[in-house]
Amino acid sequence: MTQDNTLQIKLRLKSGNGPTANWHWEVLDSTGKVLKTGSAVGPEHKAFATARIAKEKLEQSASR
Repeated sequence: MTQDNTLQIKLRLKSGNGPTANWHWEVLDSTGKVLKTGSAVGPEHKAFATARIAKEKLEQSASR
């Protein structure tokens, strides 16, 4: 039995621009169910990095 462990990250700009941008992120499983949500302030790459860390932690806890 194989498990498809492909989690996806969705980013949405809520408000602001540049260094004051407010981003909302979600980590989704393969069926589209939201596993974790959060927000980050700053440029898009920083918000994505925050979501990626949460995604990696979820993947590690699922593999244990």
